Amino acid sequence: MKDQFYERHSKYIFPCVSNYYQEPLVLEKGKDNQLTDIEGNEYLDFFGGILTVGLGHCREEITEKVVEQYRTLQHCSTLYQNKPALLYAEKLAQITPGKLQKSIFTNSGSEADEHAVLLAQLATGNEEIITRRHAYSGASSLTMAMTALSPFRMGNNFGYLKFAHAPYCYRCPFDKSYPGCDLICAKDVEELIKTCTRGKIAAFLAEPIMGVGGFITPPVEYYKEVERIIRKYGGLFISDEVQTGWGRTGGKMFGIEQWGVEPDIMTMAKGAANGLPIGITIATPEVADHFKGQHISTFGGNPVSMAGALATLDYIEENNIQENCRIMGDYLREN
Repeated sequence: MKDQFYERHSKYIFPCVSNYYQEPLVLEKGKDNQLTDIEGNEYLDFFGGILTVGLGHCREEITEKVVEQYRTLQHCSTLYQNKPALLYAEKLAQITPGKLQKSIFTNSGSEADEHAVLLAQLATGNEEIITRRHAYSGASSLTMAMTALSPFRMGNNFGYLKFAHAPYCYRCPFDKSYPGCDLICAKDVEELIKTCTRGKIAAFLAEPIMGVGGFITPPVEYYKEVERIIRKYGGLFISDEVQTGWGRTGGKMFGIEQWGVEPDIMTMAKGAANGLPIGITIATPEVADHFKGQHISTFGGNPVSMAGALATLDYIEENNIQENCRIMGDYLREN
């Protein structure tokens, strides 16, 4: 049976859409942390659809609210307001760090990052964006160019993107050891700005813990030092929480909170709605209010996705998932 699906994939799907394993899994069902393929084989799911189904497949508390919303109002576009989107935006303003308050909803992390970049350029009047080597930002034209991993880079390059060294202590690009390195990876951001930009930047965009590039966790002082540098040169701080959001780093709802830095813009996706398509860009009012003009999204803020996101957030808070992540993280380190 699997061979028939492999043939269909080869015939009807773009060749860039690759699968894991020489004989890929053809999945049919999922429940909690278990997956079942079309031949009835069961698997323990450690991946969650690329870090997305964080609360388990077909979680009843979420599924029921999504089904109820689908039966009530399934679509309206951003040309009209809908209750789940407004309630979720209000909730985000309450739980995100610092002065983040105003949101715009899209369909994916790629779109969320694209909106963040554009917003930073509009708000500062500057163009150049600092991201980092080993970063992963998405699958659109711009976010592929922002991704500093060659297998994922296809299509256009954007001249305003500049790539700083990653805070990769395990494989330090400067051949130094922390803490004797004097945070050279962070301080090199200033050298990059001085030599490879016009001296003013729009933003620094970073995953608090770098994901696809190797789960790179920076030294504790890194983000404070980088924040000081980017603000010196007119830039905003964009925290890409697509992978690190929703308690995954343990004890905090969002990854950047572990380092005590307040971003001007934050992006989220993946686990926000436990598998439903969603992209979130939230900013401070001072920054968000620069995004004017005509802007619509057909599926952004879709009431079904928003109902799923609200139900997901309720479940995370009611079950203190971020604390459970901290406990399990400590357990894994100790064992």
